[in-house]
Amino acid sequence: MKLQAVPLVAGGKSFNVEGAIGGQSQLTKGEGKGEGAADKMTVEYTGLRVINVENFKGDSASSVDVRKVDLRESIDKSLGSANKLGQDKGLRNVGPSIVYKLRDAAGQATEFHNYMLPVILDKDEKGEGLPIYLWGMRKNTNEQYSYLRVPADAEGSPETFSRMRLALQDPALREQAVRRYIKQAVDPTKPEMAQQLLVSAGRALNLFAGAEQVGGKEVAGLQAIADFMESAVPPAEREKAGEVLVRILNGVMFELAQMTREQAKLPLLPPDETTQAFMSQAVVALSDANFYPAPFAFTLKEFNQVQASIFQLARAPGKWVVYTGCLFLILGILRCSMCASGESGFG
Repeated sequence: MKLQAVPLVAGGKSFNVEGAIGGQSQLTKGEGKGEGAADKMTVEYTGLRVINVENFKGDSASSVDVRKVDLRESIDKSLGSANKLGQDKGLRNVGPSIVYKLRDAAGQATEFHNYMLPVILDKDEKGEGLPIYLWGMRKNTNEQYSYLRVPADAEGSPETFSRMRLALQDPALREQAVRRYIKQAVDPTKPEMAQQLLVSAGRALNLFAGAEQVGGKEVAGLQAIADFMESAVPPAEREKAGEVLVRILNGVMFELAQMTREQAKLPLLPPDETTQAFMSQAVVALSDANFYPAPFAFTLKEFNQVQASIFQLARAPGKWVVYTGCLFLILGILRCSMCASGESGFG
C-alpha cells in the first residue's frame, strides 16, 4: 500500500509511506512534524477492506452527530427473500478503506479508519450531494469509530481543507484574510464601519483558530465562539449577535480559502451553491479537527492486493502410500470389470 499524509498542524508537510498489512513503518525525522507532533511515531498497518457496502437508506444530516458519523453497520430486514420488490435498500459500495494505528514513543496507540474515496452521505432532490472524506478514529478498540467529515474540493481531494487548516494557524494569513474580507464587504467611503468590522472579524477568526482564551480556557472552533457569546453578550442579544458573528466568520473563512488556492495556483472557488455547501462543511470540519488526535491523517493512494492461500503443504511424507493405494484401487476396479464381462475365466 501507498499512503499519503495530509498535514493538520502548523509546520506539517505532506509525505508518503509504503507498507503491507501486518507490517509497520517508523517515521523518520522531519516526517509528520509540526507544532504538537510527537518526537517518535510508528505506523502499524492493521487492515484493508477493498469493498465496503454500506446501507444509506434513510440517512439524514439531522440525525447524525458531526463527530460520530458512524456508517450503518447492519442491513435492515436482511432475512427473507433476496428479491424483495418495491424496496430501496440504499446499498452502496463506498470503495476501499484502510485501518492503521499510530503509536507514539510512550507506546500509546490510536486506531484510525479512513476511506480511500469521498462518500456522498446526503443527496438532494437531484440525486447530488457534497462528497466527503470520512476519517475515523478511536482510542479503544471496544468503542465505535468517530469520524471527521472532510469535504472534497473541486479537484476531488482534501487538500483545500488541509491548506485552510494550516493557514488558520498562521497569524499573518489570518490578518490578511480579514483585510480581504473587509475590502469586499465594506464601502471604502465608510472607514469607521470598516474599522469596527475589522475588530469583529479579527476577534471571530482568532477565537475560531484558538488564538485567544475564553474565560481563562484554551478553546477553539465553534465552541470558542459559543463560549465567547455566553461570557461577553447579554442573553437577550446572544441569538442576533451570534448570527452576525457566524456570518462574519464564514465570510472571512471564504477569503482564507481563496488565498490558499491562489497560493497553490488553483482556480478560485466560484460563488455558487456548491461552494456554499463546501464552505459550510469545511467550517464544521475545521472546528472538529481540533479534536483529531494526530498531526496528520493518512489517505490511501494506491494498493496491490495479493491473493494467497493461508495453509500450504510443503512436504507430504505419506504420499507414496497414497499413490500405492490408488494403484491397487485401479487394479481392483479393472478386475471387477473383467469378472463382470466374463473375460477372466472365472465366469
